[in-house]
Amino acid sequence: MDSESGFVWTLLQSFSLANNAMFTGEPFANDFPMNHESNDVNWSSYRLSLPRMRTIANHSTHFRATCNFPTEGLHYTDYALAKLEDQDIFGTWHYTCRVYEYINIRGNECSNCTAMTKQLPGQSWTVNSYRSRSFDCRFDGTPGSNGSEHNFGRYLKINTDHRCSSSPNSTTQHWLGVKKDSSASNYEDLL
Repeated sequence: MDSESGFVWTLLQSFSLANNAMFTGEPFANDFPMNHESNDVNWSSYRLSLPRMRTIANHSTHFRATCNFPTEGLHYTDYALAKLEDQDIFGTWHYTCRVYEYINIRGNECSNCTAMTKQLPGQSWTVNSYRSRSFDCRFDGTPGSNGSEHNFGRYLKINTDHRCSSSPNSTTQHWLGVKKDSSASNYEDLL
């Protein structure tokens, strides 16, 4: 999918806030395919199989999280972009400052900085914007926070000011991508 200049993206998963419970316990290392065999994406409940995600990851350079992509298109408010090598999306870690090329949560933003991110067995990938500074990450998501909220997944504590969790119909997307100037032709063959 060519939704961002300079990149080619493949959707890993998309889910609505109403379907959060189905995805909250599924880290990317779990094989949890959902509605992935159709040519039409079910944006409220979709995930590729683990073997497919791993194959695409082997040819990817970047990872991103978006909100409400099918209804609003690409916005850079409530958006995260990171080099894949800085995320270890198939690994597990607890409260780790991960590097982002750009991250924006509720208008709080930084570039080439760290934000508190975690993914544990039985817990999906998420950013905790409120706790980021308390773990000495550079991103400060406390302005406008409602305290220890989850962003871009695992919405146990939500903030309706975050576009991904503003209503039950809000959606969260996770993508793998490659810069077009770094072997995009091989990548496009995988789609």
